[in-house]
Amino acid sequence: MIHNTRTMIRLLRPLASAFFLATFVSACRQPHAVLPTADDLSTQVVIRRDTFGIPHILADTEEAAAYGFGYAQAEDHAVEIARRFIRARGEQAKFFGEQGVDNDAQMAAFDNLAQARLGLEQVSPLFRRMITAYAAGVNRYVSQHRASLPAWMPEVTAADVLANSRAGAASALASPAIVRQLRQKYEGAVVELPERDIPAPEKGDPAPEKGDDWVDAPGSNALALTGARTTTGKPILLGNPHLAWSSLYWEAHVTVPGKIDFYGSTLIGVPILRAGFNDRLGFVTTNNAPDLDDLFALHLDPARPDHYLFDGRSMPLTRRNATIEVRTADGPEATEILRTETRTFWGSHVGPIVYRTATRAFAVKSTRLDAHRYFEGFYVMSKARSLDEWLAAARLNYVPTSNFTYADADGNALYLWNARVPVRTDGVDSRLDLDATSSSDVWTRLHKVDDFPRLLNPPGGYIQNANNPPAFVSLRDPIDMSRYPESFERGPLGLRPQLALDMLERKDVFSVEDVIRLKYDTRMLLAERVKHDVIAAVAAAADAPEEARAGAAALEAWDDRVSADSRGAVLFQRFWEMYSSAVRSPYTTPWQASNPATTPSGIADPPAA
Repeated sequence: MIHNTRTMIRLLRPLASAFFLATFVSACRQPHAVLPTADDLSTQVVIRRDTFGIPHILADTEEAAAYGFGYAQAEDHAVEIARRFIRARGEQAKFFGEQGVDNDAQMAAFDNLAQARLGLEQVSPLFRRMITAYAAGVNRYVSQHRASLPAWMPEVTAADVLANSRAGAASALASPAIVRQLRQKYEGAVVELPERDIPAPEKGDPAPEKGDDWVDAPGSNALALTGARTTTGKPILLGNPHLAWSSLYWEAHVTVPGKIDFYGSTLIGVPILRAGFNDRLGFVTTNNAPDLDDLFALHLDPARPDHYLFDGRSMPLTRRNATIEVRTADGPEATEILRTETRTFWGSHVGPIVYRTATRAFAVKSTRLDAHRYFEGFYVMSKARSLDEWLAAARLNYVPTSNFTYADADGNALYLWNARVPVRTDGVDSRLDLDATSSSDVWTRLHKVDDFPRLLNPPGGYIQNANNPPAFVSLRDPIDMSRYPESFERGPLGLRPQLALDMLERKDVFSVEDVIRLKYDTRMLLAERVKHDVIAAVAAAADAPEEARAGAAALEAWDDRVSADSRGAVLFQRFWEMYSSAVRSPYTTPWQASNPATTPSGIADPPAA
């Protein structure tokens, strides 16, 4: 039965929302039966909510647990799940009008829903049954609460679940910024960019000095301490994901006796937990920045329209028309007749075509687009009960992108940089596009997970990642990136991971309470690096206006920490936004690879400050 009690005696003391801390001292595998009906599944699962509102899902089978998972998620966020699935289908404009046209064109360009349906044949039979059951759980909740939900709420399917996992990649690869860069390169076009619509740096370029994460770039923090650095002699694992509030992190505890017993977090619309712990091990994720995509320039055949030359043959581009339905009135409750738009998209054997010139067609090939087992990868990991089992799950290479930080009851602590990275030829400039006239020009293999940077049980006793490149997971045990291909992630060390490293280096041994305090630390490292120079610049300017002197006084009185009543923090953040936008090189000492955790620092332009 679905048993929803929001104020029950806790089955497990849950942790602060979207935050995992575990000191480790069981989950499992095995298949499956034919998927029962929704009515059958509802008799095989109980959902209990603790005093924090966290659902604890106890089920007889993994399919029933997935059904309860979908029901509980819909209970909290049914409308948002529906919005995300509608977006992934490419039907935003159909439900919400003109604002959704660009999204729907992006989904159509990569045939997102149709490819997701094909992906259902690639996931394991068990996982296919699970995501079908998850969708049934969402639908069950919607059907029971139809009167209190918007009329446009759709019935969702397993294909919607996979389409949702692929939608972000489709949006990114359909970015207008890519077309602008191609136009600039091949046509000499100079295109004025809309405000706040700046193309991403070309692949392989170093991160810009002031655009890294010196202030407030989104991301996550993770650390693991070995027993040598803890008061108990046991590892401690911390995960602190902090994307935008609208990302809607969601916690749950899933138990199927003999199969899985895992507490963790995920995002709305995702049918499994993406990070967390069982009684033997835990793992958390932080975003990394692998290069998963390439643009291949196919040479059009001058003798045959809509053909290209490849391996000495003339090959046809495939044409596909897609119809976008657009609601003409504002709001999803409107009943006006829809208008339609027909868009034409082209494809090749290499991948979808994102742009054409008179002589070339540019095809995108991405390991993100065929990562249909993305969610399944996390699920297999959550059933592991030892480091060997967890690494075996990681080696499946289902998860296209993420840093993993891991610890277990056997005393292990591990950092793993993970991705679905193509095997490329080192030294080839692939920052924008690559010429492709033969099969030898197009990669076909992926790196094995054992090829990736990792740090296991480091002598220094800790690992941390705050979306920084793998070289900097520890100051005591740095990873030598010269051993790895150039296409693996490199770049400067931002201030957020520098702060984590500083905190870990300040103390030799940590208790659980110490680590919780690290999680809630409110130091602003940027202020520590530059604030005194700002104050000095004002003091040195004889003609500084009174407002500047008042501002400097406010900063001088501030403790360089962020809190709800901190006027200094708000003032400093606004100052830095304005100053760093006005000055090309804001620091006296820019970031230095030789001093990765103590730079940048200082104010380069005191008058501007």
